[in-house]
Amino acid sequence: MTQPEPPEDPLDRANNRIRDAAKWLVASAAAVGAALIAGSQLSTIGRLEVGWPTSVEGARLWIAAAGAVFGLVGVVWAIWSAVQVLLPQLVPVAMLAKAWDTPRHPLAPVATFFRENDKYLQGFDTPAAIVAAREDFVAELAALPAGDPAAPPLLAAIGDLDQRITAIETMANHEALKAMFRRTLRKLLAATAVAAFGIVAFAWAANPPTAPAPSADLRDARLSGAFLRDADLRGANLDGADLTGADLTGADLTGASLSGVVWGGTTCPDGRDSDEVGGTCAGHRSPGG
Repeated sequence: MTQPEPPEDPLDRANNRIRDAAKWLVASAAAVGAALIAGSQLSTIGRLEVGWPTSVEGARLWIAAAGAVFGLVGVVWAIWSAVQVLLPQLVPVAMLAKAWDTPRHPLAPVATFFRENDKYLQGFDTPAAIVAAREDFVAELAALPAGDPAAPPLLAAIGDLDQRITAIETMANHEALKAMFRRTLRKLLAATAVAAFGIVAFAWAANPPTAPAPSADLRDARLSGAFLRDADLRGANLDGADLTGADLTGADLTGASLSGVVWGGTTCPDGRDSDEVGGTCAGHRSPGG
């Protein structure tokens, strides 16, 4: 007949939940790092200027490089911090005794827990007391001659203390894991801020805005009778151009320079004849008027 499996210890279950959360944090940080690396391949960083920065545009390559470094450092820091939670947390009772009256000791939070919950000290006032009691029993046992009838009770007392110490250390390990996880969360906030700064800097620097297309230069062009319907002439330089009889229906002249243009029977972008609207299409630059 198969023996039923013993129920899972509540402390083990709590420890596993903490470690599962740490694994999730590691996976999340790794995903951010992968996204940063993938983003570098989709950026235009290869077209950035190389050299000493003399302007904002010239500094983009350096800012992108620094941003990538900050981003990856933040990700590695986050992963390293979370991985520490996955490592076994072993707190011998002797180490707990050293941390008992040392506020800045790494195990100070664990000592605080036992001071506030002295029932977990198994009937002793301090961890040092249980360590001293066991040492006294061991020394007393060592002083007995072989076969002394007082030896079995001493061995039983030492075994009882060992069980108590094991219970204390099990609880101390759990509290140390909790304290480590809380410290890790604070480190993760700082690491996330560093990574976010780096990613934003990299994304800004590695993806400069697309330069606007150069406007057409049609200065002094002979365009009489030209068919320019729906032409995109925004910002074009038409100074001195001859547009006599040209058809500009639907064309867009927004922002175009029209100094010295020769108009005459020109169909303006809004369909009006230049001769009927003051001899110029200057006030009728777009199809909407």
